[in-house]
Amino acid sequence: MELVIGGSGSGKSAYAEERVCMRHRQFVAESGTDAIAMPLYYIADMIPYGKETEEKIQTHRRTRAGKGFITLEWYMDLYGKLTEELHPDLENACVLLECISNLTANEMYEPDGAGRDTVESIVRGVGLLNAACKHLVVVTNDVFRESEECSEEMALYKQNLGAVNRRLAQMADRVTEVVFGIPICVKPDQEKKRAAQMKTCGSPDDRTVQSEDESMIFVTGGAYQGKYDYTKEIISAWTVWADGADCPLDLPETCGAMNHFHLFIRRWLQEGRSSDELIRMICGRTDKFVIVCDEIGCGLVPADDFDRAYREAAGRICTEIVKHAGEVHRVVCGAGTRLR
Repeated sequence: MELVIGGSGSGKSAYAEERVCMRHRQFVAESGTDAIAMPLYYIADMIPYGKETEEKIQTHRRTRAGKGFITLEWYMDLYGKLTEELHPDLENACVLLECISNLTANEMYEPDGAGRDTVESIVRGVGLLNAACKHLVVVTNDVFRESEECSEEMALYKQNLGAVNRRLAQMADRVTEVVFGIPICVKPDQEKKRAAQMKTCGSPDDRTVQSEDESMIFVTGGAYQGKYDYTKEIISAWTVWADGADCPLDLPETCGAMNHFHLFIRRWLQEGRSSDELIRMICGRTDKFVIVCDEIGCGLVPADDFDRAYREAAGRICTEIVKHAGEVHRVVCGAGTRLR
């Protein structure tokens, strides 16, 4: 199983189609059988609402034309579809499922959807699909890197989609992020490298996997990507964490680690304090300090004056801090890549 993630128009769909078609050709050649005995399925879950979605569906159909796909329009309840008496035989099939972001919305908002059980319903369905077929490629969306505050409904959608993505990434053999058509493997390659890049470092109570002897570790990624859990695995268990959402503004001078640093920056600026002062405070530290911060520089430029200034300041502050960091990690779907 391969999980493919990317932003809108990133080329993730084209990459996913090529990957599943490549594996299908390989399996057919290795088996020496007719392709009919090893079908190629496309599970489409975008409900055709209005002109825009109809155009997107037609675009995807054109790109798939002539590649041998059999289309299954399964908009929700994958588990139910796969346990029906007359469901397709997927034992020798290669399957492309697109897209988890649509499936999440369908399960959350459609009358017959899973509602509050959206995450478990999707994970259970994809798990059964993965077990049933020979090779599975799953496409999902990156909608997690922007600065503007979401409505409660949108925040819940992102939280559910992020949770599904992380669970599927754990299930997958490979996770690929597509950036402007360029595929970047974030699992398994980087997972294997991480152990070699870390070394054992003593703490007062025990010995655990720890980073090199540098004063700062900076971990970033979109919202709901599992950055906090990932970071706890690579630093000492005894580290005391502060939450940037509500901790005292002088705490970065003394705390060992801070989560939600982007929210701390927002509060700092709201108090009228300068970016340079915060940079000096943090970069002047000589002891170990761990920062976990959302990427918020993507998405539309905010209309509000303060929100625009906040997004710009957050980018510049983090850029300066990263210059002084001994390690920099980026987390996608729970899988971390060490950038430095």
